[in-house]
Amino acid sequence: MSTIPHLPIFVEDDAIENGSQIILKLIRPDWDFEKIRYKLFTDGITNKLVGLFNDSRPEDDGVLVRIYGKNTEQIIDRKAEFENFKFLYHAGVAPDLYATFDNGMVYKYIRGETLTTTTVRDPIIYRLVARTMARFHRLGVSAGKRADDGTTKSELWSKMEQFANLIPERYSSPSTDLQFRKTFPQGIKSLRADIETLKASLENIGSPVVFCHNDLLLTNILVQSDNSVGSSPVSVAFIDYEFAMFNNQAYDIANHFIEFAGVQEPDFSLYPNVDLQMDWLRSYLEEYIGESLDQNDQRVAVLKDQVNMFAIASHLLWIFWSLVQAEISVIDFDYLKYAKMRFKLYMTAKSSLIK
Repeated sequence: MSTIPHLPIFVEDDAIENGSQIILKLIRPDWDFEKIRYKLFTDGITNKLVGLFNDSRPEDDGVLVRIYGKNTEQIIDRKAEFENFKFLYHAGVAPDLYATFDNGMVYKYIRGETLTTTTVRDPIIYRLVARTMARFHRLGVSAGKRADDGTTKSELWSKMEQFANLIPERYSSPSTDLQFRKTFPQGIKSLRADIETLKASLENIGSPVVFCHNDLLLTNILVQSDNSVGSSPVSVAFIDYEFAMFNNQAYDIANHFIEFAGVQEPDFSLYPNVDLQMDWLRSYLEEYIGESLDQNDQRVAVLKDQVNMFAIASHLLWIFWSLVQAEISVIDFDYLKYAKMRFKLYMTAKSSLIK
């Protein structure tokens, strides 16, 4: 993976299938293009993911083409994402990366089913997710990944500042601008001020800084089974590393718990209850620290409290992200509605947890 080719190709939103096939001809020139099968996996809220398969070859030979959402380079450091991908590949948790192109990347197809709001609550599956996240969090130490200055400081707060700085003073769409001002009549000045308040409150609660995925929504987690009929899940895989960075352990877990709600029509009442949280966190800690824990181990309760605190930070980050996307994205998703939902949750959590 030392020399990843870059293809000088830009895939247009209205020509994804054609653009993907042009890329495929460059990286798989020996394929029989009469037998190519095309599948749109996600028409997501940040990127689009396309699968290309040769029906004369095993499905595992498939190629995934990920097309970055328009203008997302303003909020995502694509160079850092590429470095993260290479690091995670060498650590054995990311697929083969075949090429990059002007607005995306091409990598090996990973077999699996994305989580749903139902399967994410299955004890077999959520324990696999918990253990996989624990192994992910240990990668920064075990594989020697460090921040540029040799330390592992959280990058969460600078990411929040970056997003907040990109929110427009006035939206280019009059209807969007009107809706924004109804939802946030004071603008975002007070929310920006909350960044330092949250930082002061959360930096000292003891959550270690680790290498985090930071975007473990349901469609970024694949459940994998063996090929036998009716077999149980044997592993899960995390995909899409564009937000991966050093962050507090509890943030990554909190962010995933919030994503139990789903994405397109989120139901935030699906946040895991205390029993599920405790079982999930015990599975996580057993893998993270490498020892079996009693059901009432105090370390599980401490982590639960840290996670619930960091849920506030997750709400604030994605409020800022949504408000930026409402201006720059061309994807059909109601970002302002999403920001409004997260803002309501943020204010509730802030009033109950930040004194």
